[in-house]
Amino acid sequence: MTADWWRFVPSGDALPSASAIAGAAAIGRGALGRELREARAVLGTSRAASLLRLASAEAPRPFGEPFRLLLVTTQQPQALEETLRLAFAIAGFSVEIRAIEGLLDLRATLADPSSDRLADADLSLVFVPDATGESDALVADLAARLAARTLAPVAVARFSAGGAVPHGAGHGVIPLDLPTGGAAVFDTRFASTFGTILKPDAADRLADAAAGLAARLKGKAPKLVVTDLDETLWGGVLGEAGGGAPTLRYAYAEALAALRLRGFVLALASRNDAAEVERHFATLDDAPLGIDDFSACSIGWSDKPSLVADVLERLGLSSGHTVFIDDDPVNCAKVAARFPDMDVRRYAGESFAQALLADPLLAGAQPADAPLRAEQYGRRAAVERLRADAADDAVFLHSLKTEVTIEPLATDLLPRAAELAARVNQFRFTALRPNLVQLGTRQSGLDFMARLDDAFGAHGLVGLVLASQRGDAAMIDAFCLSCRALQRRVESAMLHALALRARELGLTRILGRIEILERNEPARDCLARHGFAERNGEWQVDLTGRAAALDSPPQGIAMIDRLNGRHA
Repeated sequence: MTADWWRFVPSGDALPSASAIAGAAAIGRGALGRELREARAVLGTSRAASLLRLASAEAPRPFGEPFRLLLVTTQQPQALEETLRLAFAIAGFSVEIRAIEGLLDLRATLADPSSDRLADADLSLVFVPDATGESDALVADLAARLAARTLAPVAVARFSAGGAVPHGAGHGVIPLDLPTGGAAVFDTRFASTFGTILKPDAADRLADAAAGLAARLKGKAPKLVVTDLDETLWGGVLGEAGGGAPTLRYAYAEALAALRLRGFVLALASRNDAAEVERHFATLDDAPLGIDDFSACSIGWSDKPSLVADVLERLGLSSGHTVFIDDDPVNCAKVAARFPDMDVRRYAGESFAQALLADPLLAGAQPADAPLRAEQYGRRAAVERLRADAADDAVFLHSLKTEVTIEPLATDLLPRAAELAARVNQFRFTALRPNLVQLGTRQSGLDFMARLDDAFGAHGLVGLVLASQRGDAAMIDAFCLSCRALQRRVESAMLHALALRARELGLTRILGRIEILERNEPARDCLARHGFAERNGEWQVDLTGRAAALDSPPQGIAMIDRLNGRHA
């Protein structure tokens, strides 16, 4: 990483301190991440971790979302724990670490069915240096058994080229290959007394990679990258008298194009004339990306925070899932003040592009449809423009030609199902976020996903329903709908499909709960709107008579129901 992209507010001569870390935590997640990066750069990981520990001890609540990490390493775990705590705090987590020392200890623990050492893990990190001589097959076998036992993903990390885990190790085992960059990774000076230990920089890379993976698994990783244009995407200022045509910064443009292929949504926020921007993009014939690759363009003469706010509104994404990039430290500071949870980055020279691609927080989940995600959010923006122009909701829905396909939750859909469970925040019923391994253990005939298509094209798999039989009822365990499908009556189609499936299984009721979560306002009245009645915190609808809101597909939507074998 470059040394200073997070530095856009002058720090003066003051060194990072516990009080500064506590103050940043009170502002927001983005501010805390920048303060911790500064402490690590200036003081080193050990001292920065000590300051984090002091600041956390006096805080009224944890810094970040709780995360439970099981660390399996052939090294002394204590040597990595502080490094991991700091990296996880930068990523937005307060991590609790439980350690197992080596593969022999792991094998013995797995062989003991009564052991509680493997309970309640969100992620297991297995770090096995090549120097151990352990075979890939053995590591893969233990990792697969660990995933099955904990029902949590297992990351197998190594500083080596090639796959750390052979193919076929299972959905729950994730290879985490760490590039060495040609530099030495291990400090062997004290091998005879302390064993082989990681060098500080290598330990930071390992911890950052694990924290980035945790952010993706928990839906905390960025989804949107918003970039400035003048002196950022290109050198120079568009339309400046006598300045000539701005020159594209090719490496940065390539990095943005690569992030788009990883599944990130790109957007522009620039104080410029929109027509001039379009004309200039048209001249960039050999550019790795064009203006059509940006799902939203907020170009005008409002201040930068307002332009960014416009992008968020158009795309329906949150500031906490956004990376904003600008060369101007004043713009960075203004946006950071308006959006304290946002990951704000100052464009910091030629090495910035490489640093951007190397950041584990921007590694991307890389599902099968990742390259299509930007197009899908672009279609959402087009849908919203159509909504604004339509005379009323009925005209809007009719013009969309919406088609919803209900797909049984098959094995090949599990990665996308896990991604939806992790990433959806606005339209979800409960806090349940099952991971890939947990989803793979489900055997309910009531589980399915929903695919959305319309006049603008394919929006992909946007909905997930997990339900299980409870007596004569279908109990909704999880209900998630992507923000790009909101206000499209897709949730009505999903509840209709669930009612059909429940009846075919001989069930007479559907039950569900809707918890009050931080951002799920759009989902809170869903069951009431569809004929459910609430009693003691549980919603219920009777399927024995006519449940008008569930008996028919929603008006204006064509349905292909592969769960129930119907086409309406």
